Amino acid sequence: MHLTLTNTIRGLFTFGSASAKKPESTDHSYEYIRGPIEERGPCPALNALANQGYLPRDGKNLTLAKVNSALKTALHFSSPLATSLSNSLKPLLRKDGTFDLVDMRRHNVLEHDRSITRLDYGAPSNPSHDNFTFQPAMFAAFLADAGPGEEPVTIKSLAKTYARRKKESKKEGGKLGLGLWFVNVLQTVSLMNTAGKGGRLERGLLRTFYEEERIEVLVLEDETERTLLGLVGKGIVLLWHVVF
Repeated sequence: MHLTLTNTIRGLFTFGSASAKKPESTDHSYEYIRGPIEERGPCPALNALANQGYLPRDGKNLTLAKVNSALKTALHFSSPLATSLSNSLKPLLRKDGTFDLVDMRRHNVLEHDRSITRLDYGAPSNPSHDNFTFQPAMFAAFLADAGPGEEPVTIKSLAKTYARRKKESKKEGGKLGLGLWFVNVLQTVSLMNTAGKGGRLERGLLRTFYEEERIEVLVLEDETERTLLGLVGKGIVLLWHVVF
């Protein structure tokens, strides 16, 4: 999921929240049925919402309203957070107001270099420009940043991952403008804001999310509201750990 700087600023000055309506599932259930990669984009969160029926399972003809509703219903996002995230997808919209998950592969629109688990689009080591396929070796490096064994991921370890990916990306010619830099910072902490408990992300949850593109029931059933302010705050803490 991606938040642009403009939509974040607007969202921070939006107060109150609207009650979420249950989005219509393609098959009227929220059973996990993984869709083919040909119908998916580089965002594991939106892929998971489609795999679990909160978004159209074929990943096609999505609207901002459908995404907004799914974020509120499945992940308990506040109205400002859900609206800011869904509005950031506007550059992908066709004339009829829809987009497909595969449209999120468009480089430097929302998808960008320095992903935790996807290759940089223009990296010499990625001649096929595959910026959407999950990379097990990159995921293993992400977990290793948190330490040996089954130690959880924390904001501090995310800062280590962020700094490492920045260095790796720059070595292969990757660049980020200010807007996508901001997206990258918030993307790095987005799962912590959504599924973290006590500043920790357990490895089992991470494996389910990244490897299966599935959101665990304990996250879906946790009705604690996830807020835009909380996300931005975690981004600031991340940068503090990167610098200090």
